[in-house]
Amino acid sequence: AAAYPADPEDSDLTALTVLEETAEYLGAGFADLINLFQPERILVGGWAGLQLGTRFLDTVTEHAKEYALTYPAARVSIGLGTLGPDAVTVGAAILPLADFFARGGRRADPETAGEQPAWASTVRERTAH
Repeated sequence: AAAYPADPEDSDLTALTVLEETAEYLGAGFADLINLFQPERILVGGWAGLQLGTRFLDTVTEHAKEYALTYPAARVSIGLGTLGPDAVTVGAAILPLADFFARGGRRADPETAGEQPAWASTVRERTAH
């Protein structure tokens, strides 16, 4: 037996079935987030959001609201992010800025910066010899 359907229409139907099932799982995952954190908004982004978002976002939203508790589900909106495939990079780049602003725009005090990682002491010991 062939691993893939021989008819291209069967392949399209199989792919569509897998994507619809994935949309249900994603909606169920969003429902868990909605129940736990009660967010006002969930944004789907990155490459998956760009490729699949417009086609399956309504299905994901329906499943999320079906699986979530009624009250938090009524208060959340689910949409597509606008940062595109660079969303994770932009988010990571903002982390040092958020830390800087949390300290009131001051540099971290080296004495209170916290415990050094174990590898740092090993490197210091090896370079001392």
